Order: sequence, then structure tokens, then C-alpha cells
Amino acid sequence: MRLRTLFAVLLPLLAAMPLCAQGQLPAWDELPKTAQWELRMLGVTGPARLAELRETATKRVVTIAIVGQGGMSRTKIRPHLPPGSSFVYRSCPDYPNCEPEKPTHDSGQALVILDLTAALGMRVRLASYRPGVLWQSVAEDMADAGKRCDIVVCFHSFWGHNVSMITDAIAASPDALFVAPYAEYQERPTGTSVQAASTKPWDGGLPNFITCAPLARKSDGSILQPANRDANDTEIINFIAPSHHASGPGGTCPAAATTAAAAALLYAAAPHRPTPAQVIDLLRQGAWVDTEALTSAPPFTSEHIEKLQASIAQLMHSHPQGMAKLDAEGVISLYASWQMLDD
Repeated sequence: MRLRTLFAVLLPLLAAMPLCAQGQLPAWDELPKTAQWELRMLGVTGPARLAELRETATKRVVTIAIVGQGGMSRTKIRPHLPPGSSFVYRSCPDYPNCEPEKPTHDSGQALVILDLTAALGMRVRLASYRPGVLWQSVAEDMADAGKRCDIVVCFHSFWGHNVSMITDAIAASPDALFVAPYAEYQERPTGTSVQAASTKPWDGGLPNFITCAPLARKSDGSILQPANRDANDTEIINFIAPSHHASGPGGTCPAAATTAAAAALLYAAAPHRPTPAQVIDLLRQGAWVDTEALTSAPPFTSEHIEKLQASIAQLMHSHPQGMAKLDAEGVISLYASWQMLDD
């Protein structure tokens, strides 16, 4: 009876303890090199700062949806889910038989997100939406994800006069943050893409929708320069995110994954569930060129920083069409944004 009484007392206490207090999180030196590199570049430069973020990372479970026509593999993802996290299929053409036969792009990007969220000690609910080929199916899945989730990520790009079906679904889900990679396709005007509807502080856009481009480890520090051929190229980059996984400045999908993970930490750590606009504002205010952090992870040096600053200046400069091509003037600093959270 005494043992039963002891367990009855201890179990609720253990359940309420942060994961780090339960000894379930890896030490800084035990983190995957990919996660450690991205954390350094995000301003989490060592074990002390990581411990600070982990102390606040379990205030709430964060729900993240990935909407994509390739789908995700539960078999591949399940081993990477940290304690307290889960994965669920929400839709697919052959629902409930949603396991893809081949490796998919979305599965790979989901692992990029989990790489960081696991390192930060967060609990996430990951939802897979695999719409059919019809635009209406994509729009319906985006809308459903927006109703159920904190963050919705779509690594695909859609073009043409039907994009309003998708942007209308995003607009109808104001409580969810939508994240996408910056995209270009052949010679099509970027204003005809879904991403063109992302928020623009100087000119409207959807206030809960952002695009991302990488500061890639495999680069000289340069940032992708968006197409700017005429007034029809209206797509911009909202945030520059450090990426260990990007193939270069044009590898924008991993940047969206890193941004989604950074946003998830702000949702998890905030005293009260923030709105998408508040999360975007925190990321925007925290973005800067943190030379100390950015050169703490090889191979970046002062020469890389010079290239980065030149790229940012070019993006921020008023272009012939009268619009800058970058929203946040700097690189996402998760640590700086986290410090701005109200107690």
C-alpha cells in the first residue's frame, strides 16, 4: 500500500515536470550536428541558452500541419518523435491508407522540423494532409488544417488564376500561421503564385502568411535575390532562416522548415497562446545580423557576414517597382525573439 501511495503521489509530479527535468533530453554535445548548427545560427549558441529555452518549451503542445501532395511517411517519422509528441494522418486520396510507397519531400522536411523541436524539448502534434490533384481539394485541406493547427506549412507552390481558392482558405483561417518557401517557376510572374499573398508590412497581404529563404551553410553568405522583372513580380521573402540542409541560396524549403520550428517554440513558450500576427512580429523584431552567433558555426566567417549584409541591403533597397523584396531586415534569431516574450 505504501508503494502504491508513493506512485500515486509521484506520477502526477513527473508528468508535470519539464522533459529536461526528467532527464530525457540530450545534452548540448549530444545533439545532432544539424540541430546544433542551426541553433547556433539562431542565437542559441550553447548549453546555457538552450537550457533557458527548454525551461519554457513545454507550456503547451504545438500543433503543426504539413499540407502536400506527396504525403508523409509515419514509418519514417515515428522514430524521430520526441516524448509527448504524436503524428496523425488527416487526409489522403485513399484515406485511411495514407502511407506513401516511396520517400517523399514532405517527410524529409518534417524531419528538419523535428530535428529542432526535439532539441528544444518541445512537444508537437504533427498532422499530415495529402490533398488530391484538384485545387478544391488543396484548398479544403488548407482550411481544415487552419482550423485545427497552430502552424500550417506547405512546401509546394501553386500558380495561376485559381490560386485565390487557396489564398481564400488561408484568409479564412486567421488563427493559424501559414508558412511557405519562397518560390519561382520558369518564367511565370511571381505575382501569380500563392506565395505572392504573404504579408507585406508596407502593402497588406495576408497577415497570417509568411515566406522564407535560407542562409544556407552551403553558401558564401549570399541570399537569394527574388525575381524583379516588372510590376508582376510581387512575391517577397518575409524571413531569412539559417539552414544546414539547404543546397544553396535557392534551397528554400528547408528554410521554411526551420522557420516553422522557430515559430513553434514561440507558441510553446508564450505565457498565452499568441496570434499569428504576434508570432510574426516577434520573429520580425528579433531578426538581425548577429555576427557573434552567425560566426560561431563553421564554415561562416567575417567574409560570409559581409556577403550576407550586402545581400540584405540589396533586398531592402527600394526596387524600380517601388517595393522591397525582404520583410525582416536580418536573419531569424530565435533567442532574441524568445527574449521578447512577455512574462
